[in-house]
Amino acid sequence: MAPEPVSRPTETRVRLKEDGSYAVLTLADVAVAALNTPEDETYDVLAVVGGKNVPALLLVRNALKGRNPSNTNVAEMALHDLGFDILVRRRFDNATGEPVRLTREQINNSST
Repeated sequence: MAPEPVSRPTETRVRLKEDGSYAVLTLADVAVAALNTPEDETYDVLAVVGGKNVPALLLVRNALKGRNPSNTNVAEMALHDLGFDILVRRRFDNATGEPVRLTREQINNSST
């Protein structure tokens, strides 16, 4: 018995940084934006689109025609909702070799 195909949405909502309102992000807008968004692996969160690893934040910003998602996590989750694979770079402490763990205060301050 063949597995049933997974249905993905063709659009999702993205919270905007400027005023906290929401914008609609479509699969088509992301595909078109990916054509003009260069690969840049210096970013920590990348989306795999058409064989390219493009920064998730820039991709969503370009797909929304210059409007900014509220943060990288919002961009990442929206792309994931639309079915794109997400790559996240993990940082390690150079001295100990252990993964870097942010405090709650650092996390809270990073989205402002």
